[in-house]
Amino acid sequence: MDSDRPVFFSAQAADARRSGLVSPRPAELPALIQNWSGPRPLRLCGGGTTSRAAVADHWTVDLQTHFKRLDWQPEDQSVWIGAGCRMGDVLEALLPHGRTVAAGLSGLPGLGYVLTGGMGPLSRQMGLAVDQVLEVHGVWGDGSPFALSRADDFGSLEWRGLCGAAPFLGVVSELRLTTHPLEALWVEQPVVSPDQLPELMLQAEAADSRASLQWHWQSGDAVLLLRISAVESAGAQRIEGLHHLPSLRGSTPMPPRCHAEIVGLLGPACAGAWGPLMPELGRLLQQRPHPGCSLACQQLGGATQRVPVEATSFVHRNAAWKPWITAAWTPGDASGQMRSLAWLEQVWQLLQPVCPGVHLAQFHDHLPFHQKELEAAFGPWLPGLRQLKERLDPAGTLPTL
Repeated sequence: MDSDRPVFFSAQAADARRSGLVSPRPAELPALIQNWSGPRPLRLCGGGTTSRAAVADHWTVDLQTHFKRLDWQPEDQSVWIGAGCRMGDVLEALLPHGRTVAAGLSGLPGLGYVLTGGMGPLSRQMGLAVDQVLEVHGVWGDGSPFALSRADDFGSLEWRGLCGAAPFLGVVSELRLTTHPLEALWVEQPVVSPDQLPELMLQAEAADSRASLQWHWQSGDAVLLLRISAVESAGAQRIEGLHHLPSLRGSTPMPPRCHAEIVGLLGPACAGAWGPLMPELGRLLQQRPHPGCSLACQQLGGATQRVPVEATSFVHRNAAWKPWITAAWTPGDASGQMRSLAWLEQVWQLLQPVCPGVHLAQFHDHLPFHQKELEAAFGPWLPGLRQLKERLDPAGTLPTL
């Protein structure tokens, strides 16, 4: 095993006092997982953007160092992506071929972005990234290698589990993804008042699926919108693709280095029901305990809703909005951490009637609401998913379900 250190983009993961780090080569991965006798669960670092990529008193498996495969397949215009690649790497590699993938708002996440759902500005037009997986290779939690394909395994419990809940079941080493023609996009970034949001969201719900609305609300009196469309519109700025996507934060300066936890919610098209929430949301944003605490949102619908619920572990096919709540605090400030997490739960409770689902893109098995998250993320599929985990990861080597 090599001792090269992966890059943890999450400051909380980077600062964790983990027990150790292993950097297996692909051929070594099955034996590592099968014979693991150290602390459980093992943590995985591909993109390194989640706070659980490294945890105190646990070991982390580095997938960045030796899982960098990025191969263009001209015969069907798909792309093989290794677990050590970030989505930004994929976008750049596809440029010479005039192709792109359904990436998100940031190029930093790795395959975890795809395997936990994969929603982005073009999801309404292209669908979720997880719905475009053609093949997936890796090792189950018991150490058994797997190689599944959409052509042969679609409809199986294993395929359903990997597409949306893979981190609980196995270690994905690489996957093959559908690509799309690279086309210019038009973006706008106006600043609006919070009380305008419900009407703007209502308009977005009725808009063409080639357009989407994202917004970032970090203070009590101003919300930054990010409108993205594949159709030219007056006053919008042209960009050549998602690789040139501006920051959702605009020019708002990032707060100093901080630790953070993020909870993503999911809800249907009911923009009108957001109106009564605006005053209380505004109060909570004004009273946020740290400058890094914020609320943001992105739009789904269109193509994301045309996939059967039972096809994947992403069961919220009626979702039209994904708001996410960020709780942030200064490293080492235990009381600040408690205040920010309490603030997160307040915002969550307020939004729950309009966004009852959860998008489990980050794990919180160290926090008291972990069980609530699991139930809201997987709904009626959770018992079946747990049975699948018992079979594929009987020793609980991977994160708990």
